[in-house]
Amino acid sequence: MNINLGEEISRRRREQKLTQEDLAELSDLSVNFISRLERTKDQNISIQKLDSIARALNTSTPDIINNAYSAKNIKPENHVNNTPIFIQKVTNELRKLPDDQAERVCKSLIVLLKEMN
Repeated sequence: MNINLGEEISRRRREQKLTQEDLAELSDLSVNFISRLERTKDQNISIQKLDSIARALNTSTPDIINNAYSAKNIKPENHVNNTPIFIQKVTNELRKLPDDQAERVCKSLIVLLKEMN
């Protein structure tokens, strides 16, 4: 089942009273790219571009993705035990690393999370 990130981005942009031009400028992306993303089902977007858009909209990439799923009243296909998709993505990336690297990354994340509290 597909989601449309463009719909969620458009909704948030309009909510903040931004034009496509404003969002393009704030995210350092082209107006054509923003327009295509919002008006088509073409979801060919890199995580870096989605991050730029999320920052420009004063939100996070996981929040945009999760709200796009919620708007469609669906759960991600690989959504397990109500674990948010971004946690699953981090876990999947950790599994690709050798054990010693994954352990170092996890320890660093734990330190960072503790500092945030």
